[in-house]
Amino acid sequence: MSNFSLELEGSDLTFYRDGDVILRGRLTPNSRASIPLVLNEPRGWRIEHEADVEVEDVFDLRTSGHWFGGQELLNQVWPSERAMLADSPFHTSDNGPTGLSCILSPLWVTSSGVAIVADHDQDLGLSLNRSTAEQPAFKWDLGLPAPFDLRPMLEDGTGDGLLRLRGRGLRYRLLAAEDAVQAWRACLPYIGHPATIPPEMLWRKPIWTTWARFKTDIAQQRVIEFADEIITHGYPHGVMEIDDRWQIHYGDVTFDPKLFSDPRAMVDELHERGFAATCWVMPFINPEAKCFEVARARGYLLKQPDDSPLPVRWWQGEGFLLDVANPEALQWFSERLRALQKETGLDGYKFDAGEAIFAHRSNDYTRRYIDFVAANFPFAEVRSGWSNQRAPILFRQWDKSCIWGTDNGLKSLITGAFALSLAGYPFVLPDMVGGNAYGGENANAELMIRWSQANALLPAIQFSLAPWDYGDECDCLCRAALDVRERYLDRIAAALHQAAQTGEPPIRPVWWLAPGDERAQICDDEFLLGDGILVAPVVQPGQRARDVYLPNGEWRGAHTGQMFTGPTVLANVPTPLQTLLVYERA
Repeated sequence: MSNFSLELEGSDLTFYRDGDVILRGRLTPNSRASIPLVLNEPRGWRIEHEADVEVEDVFDLRTSGHWFGGQELLNQVWPSERAMLADSPFHTSDNGPTGLSCILSPLWVTSSGVAIVADHDQDLGLSLNRSTAEQPAFKWDLGLPAPFDLRPMLEDGTGDGLLRLRGRGLRYRLLAAEDAVQAWRACLPYIGHPATIPPEMLWRKPIWTTWARFKTDIAQQRVIEFADEIITHGYPHGVMEIDDRWQIHYGDVTFDPKLFSDPRAMVDELHERGFAATCWVMPFINPEAKCFEVARARGYLLKQPDDSPLPVRWWQGEGFLLDVANPEALQWFSERLRALQKETGLDGYKFDAGEAIFAHRSNDYTRRYIDFVAANFPFAEVRSGWSNQRAPILFRQWDKSCIWGTDNGLKSLITGAFALSLAGYPFVLPDMVGGNAYGGENANAELMIRWSQANALLPAIQFSLAPWDYGDECDCLCRAALDVRERYLDRIAAALHQAAQTGEPPIRPVWWLAPGDERAQICDDEFLLGDGILVAPVVQPGQRARDVYLPNGEWRGAHTGQMFTGPTVLANVPTPLQTLLVYERA
């Protein structure tokens, strides 16, 4: 067993393993370091500062190898030190101005075997490798204030090489282990993990949603026609999500009778066709809603300091937020959702929003909202998270763009799955195949095919843009990707169940099997499903061959049957448009 030691000289901190430096930092004076735990091999120190004193502790990224963070970013680069994240509140955000997104956890792991995990019940500020040069600052604006590749910006030589944590009475743990995997496992007692897995129908077959294809132009007959198209083209199907806008006014939780003349009949027809049915809901109530006056009179809306309802701007106008800290408000919301299910036969809901940025306060809003969903509506998906790692529900990545890169495109499916996995959210739901077709963007056949392949062995898959709209080849090859998924469903199920038993994420970076290998540490376009399946999708346009890194072990190429011994790099492996590279560990 290695010997770990922590040295404090004044404000300077140095972490050692067997005499080698694995982390350097600078603490605010008068901090306290204690040694409260020894967990198997990892060794931990708890750092605490005086309550109600604003402090900033700083860690040198360059002393610890590569960094892997627990934050979802709009530009999800990997490893984390490649990003320059400007100083900002560490708050869950929808399209955040600095690049922070909807699911966050104050947890960072290094390739040297150090982990930093902060207490979730505090309000934190963060910067990561922030630029020392003059860089543009972006205000939060739902109208996309800047391109995703600028939020956060990529390292350009001006980054300060530091992770800065700030807050009042800042509290966190420094954990050290033999490698990054052991360090991450040492964090599990502090973040927790689900004890069960999501309902099978949410992940065994694709979710289909109306949003990207139809946006708000939906109606009862259109939903049924979409279901029939899916069946006609031979696609497996689990859930039909009826997205915006099935309500007359946001917050009323009732179908618009002009567009949906008989919701019960619609849901019955979906059930007959083999679909479960869900509807899109959110915690906003617009003032036009019939329920608004009731919510205001009973004190169910989030309030300002003067006790008046807090007005918020969201992507569908001016509204108000449900006060999720009020048990009576949550009970009222729950009763209305259950009444709609009883009336129509709906199986569950797609819960949107819940980010702190709308509530103009800490992440406690996110935590309470998602805890409510998990406790009351397990047949669900959510897109925000803070200290909700025990929730056995699907956590969706943020709305993807119809592009290829880590800047909210295809490649960010993989790096985003890593970020959510390391943040402690194992049941990752990537957003819709091909993206959302916002702002005049659209997918093409190649993007749809490669996206379907990259998503095939992730925990869940969701379609909205219809592959058959992009030609016969696209239609055929997207179905072929789902055939690959079908062949590995037992392995996906086993990985999900392992996550519920041990906390180990189903989707893992390849360094999970080779934590000391630099090639594995920087690999951002391959992933592991459990420890036995390695997937190397194509995530660049026009690419018809790619290199594949294989970690230790004997590996069989599923597409050829050829055996390989790792660690090795297979150079220039052919990847024609119909090919997804999958390797099985013997």
